[in-house]
Amino acid sequence: MMRRTRAAVLTVAAVLQLSVVALVSAGSANAAIGPADDRQLSTPTSWATYNGVTAAQVSSYLSANSARLTDIQVESSTPTFTVTMVNNAGSYSSGWWWYYNLTEAQVNANLSANSARPISISAYSTTSGVRYAVVMVPNSGANAKSWAWYHGTSTYISGRLSALHMRLIDFGSYPGSGYTAIMVDNTGGNATGWWWYYGLSASAVTTDLSTNSARLIDVSRNSDGTYNAVMYSSRTRAYWYYGYSPSSMLAKANQLGERIISVVSYTVGSTKYQAAAMVENLNSASRTLRSIIAPQVDSGAYGFYLKQVGGATIASLQSTKQYEPASALKVLYHAKSIHEEALGNTTDATVITYHYHNLADSKDGDICPDDYATTTTTNLKNADTKMMQNSDNRMTRGILEKYTKASMQSYATSLGLTSTQINHNIGCPTAATYNKTTLSDLGKVYEAFQNGTVTSNSTWKTQFHDRMLNETNYEPNYHNSICPIVSQEATALGKSAATATSFCNALTWIAKGGSYVYATNSYPHKVSFDGLSLTGVPYKSSGILAPRFYVFGEFIDQTQLDSSAEATAVNNARSKLYQEALRPYIHAALATW
Repeated sequence: MMRRTRAAVLTVAAVLQLSVVALVSAGSANAAIGPADDRQLSTPTSWATYNGVTAAQVSSYLSANSARLTDIQVESSTPTFTVTMVNNAGSYSSGWWWYYNLTEAQVNANLSANSARPISISAYSTTSGVRYAVVMVPNSGANAKSWAWYHGTSTYISGRLSALHMRLIDFGSYPGSGYTAIMVDNTGGNATGWWWYYGLSASAVTTDLSTNSARLIDVSRNSDGTYNAVMYSSRTRAYWYYGYSPSSMLAKANQLGERIISVVSYTVGSTKYQAAAMVENLNSASRTLRSIIAPQVDSGAYGFYLKQVGGATIASLQSTKQYEPASALKVLYHAKSIHEEALGNTTDATVITYHYHNLADSKDGDICPDDYATTTTTNLKNADTKMMQNSDNRMTRGILEKYTKASMQSYATSLGLTSTQINHNIGCPTAATYNKTTLSDLGKVYEAFQNGTVTSNSTWKTQFHDRMLNETNYEPNYHNSICPIVSQEATALGKSAATATSFCNALTWIAKGGSYVYATNSYPHKVSFDGLSLTGVPYKSSGILAPRFYVFGEFIDQTQLDSSAEATAVNNARSKLYQEALRPYIHAALATW
């Protein structure tokens, strides 16, 4: 038996279409890619995938995510499902229906009743015979296309494709033998260069993708471990993976900034694996930043976040993923302390008790304060300042104990932090007690300061700024980092060097970073590094300064560094992330000078 079939090139001609039982549906041959063909879209959107779920669970997830199904596979005759879904809004907005446990006649009856066409179908065996799960959309408007669906041998399906001049959008195995296929018109605005294959090894799929300069649109797996693939000509960034656990596949997609568009679950022995096709799911700004950090990090996780205060998120990769923030979490403790002082509940002179080892050692602030029973006291202002400017772990524990862990967690909630957990005293991590937060959560602390939620009192807002590392006390490091970007953009705009200097001096900035080196300082070792900042970019309006504020954050977590050279490369990339994230806004602001 021939194990691969190739179909269609860019100049394929047009068609009408029929379903296997002569259900006829016609649509505009020139219809553009519609929201129902989400696999051809790369507009960023929220999405989700689930496996081993019941119909009731699928419905619950759809409701929770305000989503519609785009891909369905029946895993068992119970039935349980593997599904993918997208937020049913914007470019992806569409009417739709999904059904399961249908006979072939019932599938066609529902298609006819809904004036719909199918976009994903899965055939499965039951004690009553073959049944189908199907996702369909209205065959009207932007969704309208001539279409057909069939089941049969590869030869039969190949003949239908050739006779009707269509392309596949969904292709999978049929119980016992043969395949199911959904196809659409491939002419006019629908014309796409494409190929389809069946019975391929995983390596052959990868080879064909490379040979065809294509991306995978649909993937399914046969009982003998081979794969069926539908691929389209594309320069869009896309991936496919196989042999991953479901949780690892999801993590892979999220790390890459990809959206899973087709996924199949399978078991080897008693272990579940998945194969999945993915497509780009990042905006232009996020892609630019990803290109800086991704080549330097080969293990663990990484992410970044850029948001205008009071505005939309501008760039994001894994900004809602929980990670170990190390000392960057101290900004929450700082906000709590300033807030309590602004309310008059504490004062600069409030006594803080802290644990120490050797007060004469300038590095004593780096200790794990849990390791030492000896204590002494200082005042709150000194403790808060040392916590933020020197990252003193001793003072951090003292401040936490002053307000209590429960109160600190409650304060985090009041600021809108939903994914932050305090599980150990900062400076004392263990594998079982990592602290957890997200860039989005920590960013809310900086926004709360800027918008006056922490305090609207100008005196205490100044104290919040001055007790942190800022544009004044972190010199020359800060200006050496950002002023070259200002100079480059000033030159590009034809601005003078004096203007660039004045602009750079008008920038404001506060920040808190964190770093844990696990086990040993010698290489190789694993690390968790991060940093968040708030930058005031000095726009002008009618000649008057009108700064706009941007929260930026980045992290790497549980990343193995094998040498000092690798550590330098990673940290250089982290620094460049900040520079390139702010560059467009520095440019825009300079244009107002």
